[in-house]
Amino acid sequence: MSTGIVVIDIQNDYFPGGAYPLTGSESAAVIARGVLDTARATGTPIIHFQHLATEPDATFF
Repeated sequence: MSTGIVVIDIQNDYFPGGAYPLTGSESAAVIARGVLDTARATGTPIIHFQHLATEPDATFF
């Protein structure tokens, strides 16, 4: 069995000044940073997923 970290959609649109700012996004980012730092230090695999809207008229992402 393998262990890894999956990071999904930590994107600028969710932070103050973004298209859809979420409450607590900055605190969540600090926690995520700690998890990622620990994973990198221990060699734990990290997989990042990013949602992208590629349509020219997309208003989000």
